[in-house]
Amino acid sequence: MRLRRLLIIAPVLLASIALAANPQDEAIARDAYAKLAYAVQSRTVYMEVQQHPDITIAELTKKLQANEVRFDISEMSSGSLSEIMSKPYSDFVSRPDTQDVLQITQDEETFDENGRRSTSYFAIPSWTRGQSVSEEDWNVPIEVALSKSGGKFSRYVAATITVRFQGRSRTYHTLWLFGTEILSVDLVSGTNIPSQFVAENLYPSVLTDTSLRSRPAVNGWLNSTQRFEASCKAGKQDVCCDSAMHCGVFADDLRSTKPAPNTTATPKEKLQ
Repeated sequence: MRLRRLLIIAPVLLASIALAANPQDEAIARDAYAKLAYAVQSRTVYMEVQQHPDITIAELTKKLQANEVRFDISEMSSGSLSEIMSKPYSDFVSRPDTQDVLQITQDEETFDENGRRSTSYFAIPSWTRGQSVSEEDWNVPIEVALSKSGGKFSRYVAATITVRFQGRSRTYHTLWLFGTEILSVDLVSGTNIPSQFVAENLYPSVLTDTSLRSRPAVNGWLNSTQRFEASCKAGKQDVCCDSAMHCGVFADDLRSTKPAPNTTATPKEKLQ
């Protein structure tokens, strides 16, 4: 397994949104945060059943609640980037300070069983102290702030987010840019980190396609989080999320997979 150190946060409650000028862009931003949260959830399941093979569904639920990362999006707007280029950057992106930010290590787990290898991508969250940039002018127009970004952007999504983890929270503003690429200017979670999860495949094959699936707690969690929305596509072997930022495996894909026979399984050695 390899670890990549990333600053991020991560899901899961949509409080309210403004009328959308670009609803597809807003959905992309919401899904990225939701998938981050799911990556934390699925790792909790994987680690708990590895360490406690007889864990009950009730016990696993408590572990999931204790390790939950959640985003509440209280405001969201979108439109043409040209509409906001003359507005202050500080209105859309919270200035970094010494308040804690959420650091996430992205974790790749490989599970070998019966000659078959399954790999899944997870996320490990932790609070870490932020760094101040008090010497920088945060009230410059967005056009000036983005002049060195290097990307060609034409649309934006702005959001007010409250991230919650282990009884602590941060509320902040973030700006997403869309064009030839997608950039999330999220200085609490790490610039461009959430947008990396737009296309990240988080299908938990180490849980769905191995003998771990036969554990009642694992099977119960997979079934409780499965999605039925028409927007999910069978055969993709990925997770999909609904408008309330709840993610899971599409029900058809979950029914089509079968756990590997019980055997001696060897998780790949973890590399730091």
